[in-house]
Amino acid sequence: LIKGRFLAKNISNDQNPNSPPEQERIEKAGGFVSPPPEPGLSSRVWLDEGMTQVGLAMARSIGDHAVKSIGVVADPEVLSFGIDEEDDVFIIIASDGVWEFITSQEAVDIVAKRIKFGCKNATKALIDTASQRWKAVEGDYRDDITALVIKIPCFPEDH
Repeated sequence: LIKGRFLAKNISNDQNPNSPPEQERIEKAGGFVSPPPEPGLSSRVWLDEGMTQVGLAMARSIGDHAVKSIGVVADPEVLSFGIDEEDDVFIIIASDGVWEFITSQEAVDIVAKRIKFGCKNATKALIDTASQRWKAVEGDYRDDITALVIKIPCFPEDH
């Protein structure tokens, strides 16, 4: 919260296959990364140079054993940030299905309007907005949409 306005602060980095460190790791392990087929779509990781076997649109994944040998890892990127209880009002943790069509600032604006009604209400609004965006752009297809809103302070002390 800065000057009465909620501002997004990204606390993670996207690990897309074509980001330089991710692509380097994948190619070093024998994988292949293709550019996005069109604007707005993701690059893909392939098992073979002909791009006929497995086209995964992420560089890190849990349980995708078929691409583990070519550098797709489950290791998370861990970053640490301090919390300023005067300026930091809530945290949004969400899957890529939320971020596909919603910017960080849009997500903050959606949650900020509803946080006074509780985290559950704010989270539902964010998920509903993501679902509507997927429907408008992709029709009946959508990625997983998972979100969690945590109000700060999480565990206020009794006074």
